[in-house]
Amino acid sequence: MNIKEPATFSDEQISRLMFDNNRMWRTQLNFVLSEYDLTASAWAVIRVLRDEGQGCTQKELASSLAIEGPTLVKLLDNLERLGWIERRVAPTDRRAKTIWLIESALPQIAEADRKLGMTRHQIISALSEDEQAEFGRLLNKVRTNLERMNHEASRYGGIPPRD
Repeated sequence: MNIKEPATFSDEQISRLMFDNNRMWRTQLNFVLSEYDLTASAWAVIRVLRDEGQGCTQKELASSLAIEGPTLVKLLDNLERLGWIERRVAPTDRRAKTIWLIESALPQIAEADRKLGMTRHQIISALSEDEQAEFGRLLNKVRTNLERMNHEASRYGGIPPRD
């Protein structure tokens, strides 16, 4: 069945496409990561530690990932049990824990990253190089707008100001 694309998309159609694409993208990532007993959510923790620096506190990591503390704790418990990360007492606050990738997990992280890269390439390969560039530019523009909106919402405790 070949469905024709509409000439223009409504806000609702775009929203649905974004939601559906995100859900299916995560399904593909989860499939690749299942070989390592990981999920896309757990990979996000690993990626932040690898790319943005290790040794952050659980609170900082939860903020960076925009998730609640209890959700992060479950992810960290699983990653620790699987031997990907370790928690250490923060040097400046004995009550806080810092998060570190385990050295022996680095080869598996590199391997998983290569496989994820192949999957990302396969997903995006439906677009020409010009379309990929435009798609990236448009996604970045939408992300910038969402970041601005989220920043404004956080200034009001998550409640938008009244006009």
